[in-house]
Amino acid sequence: MRKLPEGHVDRYDWSRATRGRLAKRASAESTNLRALDDDVAEAFPDSASVNAALRALLATQTALSGAVKARKRSRPAA
Repeated sequence: MRKLPEGHVDRYDWSRATRGRLAKRASAESTNLRALDDDVAEAFPDSASVNAALRALLATQTALSGAVKARKRSRPAA
């Protein structure tokens, strides 16, 4: 039998799939549900701590990208 291309729906075994497995949890919490791996979930006990860590990461990224842009601008023209 010829192997089906990646992403083709018939390539996967759907016999043990469950429809709407996370639907109740998603509608109860919000519409923007993100599932965390167990090791990550242990480090962040609630959504407030996850949001604080992500905001700190974004601030660091913004600060670093601003420093790189400033450094590029400050070089003398050749």
